Amino acid sequence: MRLSIRLFTALMGLLLILPIPSSEFTRPDPSSSVAPVSVEPPQLEWTEEDQLKPPNIIFVLSETFWDATRMTNLTFSRDPIPFFRALQKRFTHGTMLSPMFGGGTANVELEVLTGHSMRFFPENSIPYESVIKHPTASLASILSEQGYTATAISPFYGWFFNSIEVYKQLGFSQLISLEYFNPNEYVGPYIGDYAVTRRIIEETAESPGPDFIFASTMENHYQYYPGKFKKNTIDIKGNGVSPEAIGIAETYAQGLTAADKMLQELVSHFGQVKEPTILVFFGDHLPSLEKYFVYKEAGYISGEDDPDFLEKMYHVPVLIWNNYLPEEQKDSLHMSPSFLGPYVLQLAKRPGSSYTDYLGELSRRMPILPPPSHYEAMNIDTGLVKEYEARQHAILEAEKQAGGERSGFVLGYGEPAIEEVTPGKIKLGDKTRMTVRGGRFGIGSTVFVNGEKLQTYWLSESSLSVKLTKELVKKPGLLEIQVKVIDSKNNILNESKPVYVTVD
Repeated sequence: MRLSIRLFTALMGLLLILPIPSSEFTRPDPSSSVAPVSVEPPQLEWTEEDQLKPPNIIFVLSETFWDATRMTNLTFSRDPIPFFRALQKRFTHGTMLSPMFGGGTANVELEVLTGHSMRFFPENSIPYESVIKHPTASLASILSEQGYTATAISPFYGWFFNSIEVYKQLGFSQLISLEYFNPNEYVGPYIGDYAVTRRIIEETAESPGPDFIFASTMENHYQYYPGKFKKNTIDIKGNGVSPEAIGIAETYAQGLTAADKMLQELVSHFGQVKEPTILVFFGDHLPSLEKYFVYKEAGYISGEDDPDFLEKMYHVPVLIWNNYLPEEQKDSLHMSPSFLGPYVLQLAKRPGSSYTDYLGELSRRMPILPPPSHYEAMNIDTGLVKEYEARQHAILEAEKQAGGERSGFVLGYGEPAIEEVTPGKIKLGDKTRMTVRGGRFGIGSTVFVNGEKLQTYWLSESSLSVKLTKELVKKPGLLEIQVKVIDSKNNILNESKPVYVTVD
């Protein structure tokens, strides 16, 4: 995903809800992640029966996650990802050949969730916007049929990449998008990784059975200008590297620190939960770092003509942690993202589909599907490629012809509730401040009075505040109060039942 600061600022300006400082949630101190890293084994005892239960399967797509220390001409005052590196020593990990660089998160998601390869779609296309318009088989639909609760968590607008419609058609039962996060959960210009962590933990705790969660993050999204974060805890030096490049690299490294902290918090939590859990943590693509500027300044690549350009610029890290499988079950991965889902289904001992079974077998014969220009150098069997392409096209065409519609899909936390409005009675002409209590309220929660949208101040997940206008209180009668969840395009995503307050 790549979004210009100008567009981001314009979109943010469309949201009417404003936060009032609240102590309900405390943003983490970025320096706290400097503490010594230890990876303790999960303190859980598993019976054979426990280990046969369907495990929670949690995917975390960490925005632009990559090992910045691969730029060896740069010297880092500390490792930005010490916990990730510690886990690599004990759990399955490796790399994936991303189809994208610098943006296009949705295309990486598509590969992981469906097993379809971007190599077989038109160049520069976004299938989320052009193809996924009807029920489409994915990990979410496969696992939902096995009793899983399938939840997507995406801390950006629900309309972006057509996400609401796409996640519904892929078989998720719930999407928690930006409109359902809180105004005080920003870290820099985007929602912090810690807020996504919180919702992953909440959703798995609230559902009675196994969970499939696909969560993406935004904190370390482009751009990487100095000062993006309130505090940087990593200093970088490099001989002959410009201050501009150093500043960008330090900001990016600080974002990696938050991602590493997120991974640590998830492992810590699920290491203590008596539910078998598999956590898949991976990067979607490398950051552009100003269109290769930092990479070239640091001597990592010579330019787009670098002989190792594909190897250096398109491989992203992936790590698979679990709290219940024997530690000796550790693999070294090197695959395309479209093969990750079938691998995890097999690891979790969950049945897939004939397509995922095919992809699992194909990945053992052809783990990497590069651009066609690299087929010869990488000894790619073009017969296998043609068969894969034909199967993908046949499945998509069959799904298109079948049509239909998914049901049982919930946005955010469903219908917001109003439990109390104060004051409960308003004097004629009194332009008072009104407080609406209930929940669950987030960024998009907006108070409407008699159908008029009012500037809304977020106090907490259970409390909103508005100031009544002169027109609303100039004559006796009833005021109809509603909370509607609206996005930056003024689409109504959810709305409460109305309650009424008397003006006399």
